[in-house]
Amino acid sequence: MGSAALLCLLLATLLCLLEGRVVPAAEEGFAECNEFFYQSSPPQGFGDPSHVKICQKHNGDKRFATLYSTKDKIPVYSAFSYREAAASAGGDWLIEPQLDDAGSSRDEGTSSADISDPIENLGTNQALEGDYASSDYQPGPLFHKAPNALTNSVPLTKSFLDKWAADVDELVKERLLPHCGNGDGLHLIVGAVPSDVKINGKVSVPGAVWLAACCSSPDSWSMGIIKRTADVDNIDEVSVEELEEKLLGGAKLFSSQCGGGAGHPDQKEVSEALTDADPQAKASGPFFRFIQFLVCIVYEIVKGLLCLVWFLVKQMCNLVFGRVYWIWTAVTTYIFALCKVLLNIPCDVLQVFGNVICGLVRILNNICSVVCLILRIPMRFLSDMASFPYYTLCAIPNVGLDILGGIWGVFALSFTAVFGAFGGSFSVASFAGSSFFQRFVGQSEGYEG
Repeated sequence: MGSAALLCLLLATLLCLLEGRVVPAAEEGFAECNEFFYQSSPPQGFGDPSHVKICQKHNGDKRFATLYSTKDKIPVYSAFSYREAAASAGGDWLIEPQLDDAGSSRDEGTSSADISDPIENLGTNQALEGDYASSDYQPGPLFHKAPNALTNSVPLTKSFLDKWAADVDELVKERLLPHCGNGDGLHLIVGAVPSDVKINGKVSVPGAVWLAACCSSPDSWSMGIIKRTADVDNIDEVSVEELEEKLLGGAKLFSSQCGGGAGHPDQKEVSEALTDADPQAKASGPFFRFIQFLVCIVYEIVKGLLCLVWFLVKQMCNLVFGRVYWIWTAVTTYIFALCKVLLNIPCDVLQVFGNVICGLVRILNNICSVVCLILRIPMRFLSDMASFPYYTLCAIPNVGLDILGGIWGVFALSFTAVFGAFGGSFSVASFAGSSFFQRFVGQSEGYEG
């Protein structure tokens, strides 16, 4: 596969299940993790008593090796071999409980969020998430696709971490893979150099981070890069020997200088081209060396002056563009505020007119109410007086009818009384006659008997 296949370095891991093993000092090298080093030989010259060897694993599969400093609470270096389809970083931050408590029964690589019961002396020999609180730094893996293991992370600013990840990614895809059989036999060691700056007086902030690459196939060669944390934009490409001398105090990263110390193929091609173009460059002698010395001095002076000019130009550009941006922001803010005020004027005028009209309507309503209240009693009285003749005239026929009805009722009552008296007298007479007749007839029958 080509580099377009997005191959990346070892560090693949399912993050919350990362395992590890603290390698005892009695064991040789990194034990089962020696395979991540060129010719299975770990770097030489890192003999500080505070250094602890960790073999990082996942599901029993070895992933990478880490030399951790319990004094600075950051990794000295981590070593990886190349693998395809490595997983990206992410997930919970993991710790190594056995760094602080050798007798701990917890799995190494435990997520700090999963700790429910206290671990004795937790944080004494390693950094914890809480150590980064209230600071401008965040924990960042030495390689951007590494798992979130705090034993493999150093405190970096967000901008530096993003730039370092981009630089390493570009280096792997464009410089390492095309010249190393797409990753076969490629060994990487990534490390950090601690500074005197510490977060909360505990975790050292690196003064520089570095990467050393060794390719053993098809031809052995090596190269290194250095990035100072104070310079986000620049990166120095050096040989492994220069890296060892500048940052590591002469420590040896690769056995046999990675096949004799040959440089990157691109550098060899440039060197061969220069040699072919100027065969007299191999000339020797005091005069030639003196000329070389003068040329180097002039070159360094010119280089320093150009760097100074470039620095001043950048500072001036930053100052000018910063002021321009500030002026632009102020002008746009003023224009937006002015437009907002101007657009609100018609609305405010209409609102004022509406309020005036509503006020006039309320005044007229109150005046009408007062007038009606004043005119209410006389108007009703006049209305009643005016309607009295009408109601009087209209009542005469009804009164006449009521009188006639009353007279008729009197006559009808009298007639009824006369007939009632007559009927009553007749009834009394009939009753008396019938009684007399019955008595008379009854006595006659008695005499006859």
